[in-house]
Amino acid sequence: MDVLEKDVAAPMAEQLYDVLVQRIAAGHYPPGGKLDSVRALRNEFKVSNTVVMQTLDLLERDQLVVRLPAKGIFISRKNTVATRPLRVILVFPEPAISPEVLTLSDWYTNADIYRGMLDTGFLNNTSIHLEYFPETADSMELNSQLQRLAGYDAAVFYGDQCHHLRLLARCEVPIIAVVQWGRPARRYGEELKVGFSDAETIRCLVDYLKQRDYRRCGCIIVPGMEDDIAFFGWRAAEYRRLGRAAGLAMPESAVLALGLNPADAEERIMAFLRREQPDFVFFNGDKLELLYNALARLHLLPGRDLDFIYIGTTPICPMCTHVEPPFVQIGRRIIAEVVNCRRQHRPLPKEPVFLKSRIIGGSSTGV
Repeated sequence: MDVLEKDVAAPMAEQLYDVLVQRIAAGHYPPGGKLDSVRALRNEFKVSNTVVMQTLDLLERDQLVVRLPAKGIFISRKNTVATRPLRVILVFPEPAISPEVLTLSDWYTNADIYRGMLDTGFLNNTSIHLEYFPETADSMELNSQLQRLAGYDAAVFYGDQCHHLRLLARCEVPIIAVVQWGRPARRYGEELKVGFSDAETIRCLVDYLKQRDYRRCGCIIVPGMEDDIAFFGWRAAEYRRLGRAAGLAMPESAVLALGLNPADAEERIMAFLRREQPDFVFFNGDKLELLYNALARLHLLPGRDLDFIYIGTTPICPMCTHVEPPFVQIGRRIIAEVVNCRRQHRPLPKEPVFLKSRIIGGSSTGV
């Protein structure tokens, strides 16, 4: 006999829901068959009428049962446990996925992750809801945010953002998923982590360069915001470390680090290119128009006189060769794992799932 536990975080109604879903999946209640009465469920599981009614509301929300007045509650013939609608909420730390509130790179990145989630959700009868959750440690605000998570099959968080809410979310949501990149996010119990490794992305770039016969490789660092400075500095250092280990020519002087929005950026890039004369540049930033303008003023052609690559999504510069992190694939994988867990009762991966970046060829390397 199935027994509900009163001394656990999961509400009684959700525990009873899980038991009844398992019985439906096992054929105990066949499609079109009648579900036990409220009184019978109350007596079997030693719970109140309120708990049973809350459970029936959850089953009806997921279209697993149909209530017929004066006749009873019947198992749906249309939706089974294996095809029931799922609901996933994307806990977004900004008011919107919009260029008005995000940098260009972050806008494209988050749009790609969301698009991947929507793609796989559409194919698997899973709705994706994006909502703004501001960072807070206030207990009243956190309680309000927790209530907004109730009823979802999974909540998706970005790294360590909204970490106070993420720490408590297990009380309301069966699956906590985390988009992982950059510094490893802290782990709070059993969670699904899907992302990519920044170090592997740089390695992907260097492996590509090893296949080309470049005589002098440079790097131009163009941070878009204060938070970029340290990360872009690490990325440039890792590029040089791996490049030198691979035997690539990367002299100390062949690095240009620009500050935030310098007025003379194009002039400094022009002076750097004249002085160092690289035949390849890793453009470590998003403002590729600065490099294009500098090349035009020097009467140099991209892909002929100078090759260059950036790291990011295709829309930043569609004609350029770039290392593309797997943002769309991250969104798809998260939803696929949620579907497998909630419908097929498969366990979540115990270790973080890291997907690989790839090179997208373009005119900036003569492709």
